[in-house]
Amino acid sequence: MKPLYLSLFFLFITTLTFAQDNVPYAEKAAQLQKEIWGTTVPEFKVTKVPDSLNKESAVVLARSFSLNRTSNTKIKFLIITAAASLRTVKLKTFHERVKINDKVSLEDYSTLEYQKKLDKTVSFFLTKFVSTNNTFIGAKIVKPNGSEIIVNTGEEVLTKNETKDQKGKLAIPGLQVGDILDYYVSTVDVDENSKNASYKNNDDIFVLADEYPVLYYSLDFQYNKKTDVKYIYANGAPHFDGGRNADGDLVLSLKLHNMPKYQSNIWVSALRQYPYIEIGSTFNNGADASYDTRAEAIKKAFKYSFEEYSGFNEAEKRTKDYFNTGKPFKNNAADSVLKVLYDIWKFQVFCNYDGDELENIDGMNYRSARSVPAAIGMSMMLTQLGISHAVLMVSSRMSNTLDNMFTFNDFDAIIRIKRDKTYFMSFDNVVTHFGEVPERFEGEKVIALYPDRITNKYYTFIEKDDSLSVATSDKNFIDEQLLVNLLPTDMQKLKISRQVSESGFMRLEDQKSLLPAGDIDKGLQTLIKGEELSKRIKGKHKADEYSNAFEQQRKDQLKAFTAEIKGKYDQEPTEVKDCRIVDPAIENTNPAFKYSSSFVLNNLVKKAGNNYLVDVGKLTGGFYKLDDTERKRTIDVYMPCARSFKYTMSLAIPQGYTAKGIEELNIKKENKTGSFSSTATVNGNTLNIVVTRAYAHNFEKAADWPALVEMIDAAAAYNAKKILLEKK
Repeated sequence: MKPLYLSLFFLFITTLTFAQDNVPYAEKAAQLQKEIWGTTVPEFKVTKVPDSLNKESAVVLARSFSLNRTSNTKIKFLIITAAASLRTVKLKTFHERVKINDKVSLEDYSTLEYQKKLDKTVSFFLTKFVSTNNTFIGAKIVKPNGSEIIVNTGEEVLTKNETKDQKGKLAIPGLQVGDILDYYVSTVDVDENSKNASYKNNDDIFVLADEYPVLYYSLDFQYNKKTDVKYIYANGAPHFDGGRNADGDLVLSLKLHNMPKYQSNIWVSALRQYPYIEIGSTFNNGADASYDTRAEAIKKAFKYSFEEYSGFNEAEKRTKDYFNTGKPFKNNAADSVLKVLYDIWKFQVFCNYDGDELENIDGMNYRSARSVPAAIGMSMMLTQLGISHAVLMVSSRMSNTLDNMFTFNDFDAIIRIKRDKTYFMSFDNVVTHFGEVPERFEGEKVIALYPDRITNKYYTFIEKDDSLSVATSDKNFIDEQLLVNLLPTDMQKLKISRQVSESGFMRLEDQKSLLPAGDIDKGLQTLIKGEELSKRIKGKHKADEYSNAFEQQRKDQLKAFTAEIKGKYDQEPTEVKDCRIVDPAIENTNPAFKYSSSFVLNNLVKKAGNNYLVDVGKLTGGFYKLDDTERKRTIDVYMPCARSFKYTMSLAIPQGYTAKGIEELNIKKENKTGSFSSTATVNGNTLNIVVTRAYAHNFEKAADWPALVEMIDAAAAYNAKKILLEKK
């Protein structure tokens, strides 16, 4: 499946007819198809793949992206006055011609998904301010004999069909291995809302590498003279050709040939390791510039936000009330006060509701905070409380570097306080702990801003370059204990009682998916002595609606546990019960998230005459297995974090049977990148197995990839281990 609405690449047609409100959708679609497929572009007529690429899963024969952005001023007549509105029109089209060589890519391209229509037009008395987005698609199959089959886009399925919001999905019937798929997606944005004219909402990134090799790739842009344009070339990316035309429009283009595919799909950071171009536009003075944003621009933007920040967070007052003093740090331990202040901030951000949450209670734990304004507010509170601290500006190691910051959203901010110890405040999500630094920032360079003094509302700063440390593998761990029995009534089934303890980064996904949102709400309320639910709901919704939704989610918790078990063992469990959250780990006093459950698995035991083969290696869950193409690597390895695992398994040997092959379960591998070990012993009628695995670092140089492969292979090989339960 190709999710086109998420693609970083789009293409553009410059016909202004598409910006007219009175032209029917079908007429626009027909005109687009005629222009795209009717224009003779030699690269989009190619049918032959070079012999050197015949073994690739797919080969992109041609890809193009074009964008045209224009603006004009319109007068809007209101009841008592008239106002000027800037109407912007953005037309872009992504066109691709791809040769399908195997079933993997066939599955990848078998459907196209897209946002078909989105209308955010606002009416104000007798006037409306238009904000619309329409998407047009086309697809045709080119058979090996040269015949073409145009896919009927009228047979799309609307996965969402509301008056102003439509999402579509189009199947590509008849597509087969050996065929060429030629398709396009074109979007037309018409907007009179000036808030949507900024760089933030008009930003495209083009990574110059792809999942599949690309023979021909073109990028084309045209902006009218009222448009401000900025762009950066990162990691050695080639530069645009072009400039201003006779009308003053900025015209840019780039032609590439034989663009390589990604060297690896695992443990990469694309914006650190591959060349890319980022380009954006807004409407201001009409001046364009090649814009190579450096750290200095971040500092200016961040300081500006301090100066414009209009007030302090109520958390400061609540902290004073909590400790019943205007100077909470005077008679209380610093870590206690800072933790309370942080938990109050978290409660205010994530536990005040406006009704939208009721549409997706299961998604509440996945909400994230905006770290920059949160850090600004916290910095102001700490300054008022007389607490020295630093605001650390940092980019995710899985995103751009600070030097390649493009918009204000391209970096995050956290707070660091150095007193008797060093404390951190990270503004991430509802299960982030006080003192925790998100794993995506570990080891990163930061710009530290130390608020020096306040003059009216203006802050001055002392600036220093710094970096964040990397947590050791024992800080991000999973510890599982399993009691395993063959069912007496059916010895080809295993009954498993499982207890899990997770800390650091390794706890986050399970914590978000298994912990009911209502339990987090109640836990944070208790921590900071917060208001009851009924006092935290805005608008027309009532506390009962939330209480009922929270309770229903608790009743459905079995589904969440079942999904977690299925994801772990790659099979549907049966008889799932005794599901329990042992420790919710809502805050850092008890940092490990703990839960337990029991269930039955059907596919890990095979009968062999009177004996049974048990796949004990799969009781740890699946370990990643490298394919042949991944064994050689010349780019560095960006892993999520240093991490460790421990599995303690006790398998009851049925009466009348003995366990054979135990010696094969004793393994030990270790090098500078990590370790893997397994020990197995029999004590009476119980087979005890302890498996440990660790990745020592969150980053490895390419030169150390062979050592890391050794650890990956050791774990993957263990998945195939079996024992024989032999009848006496």
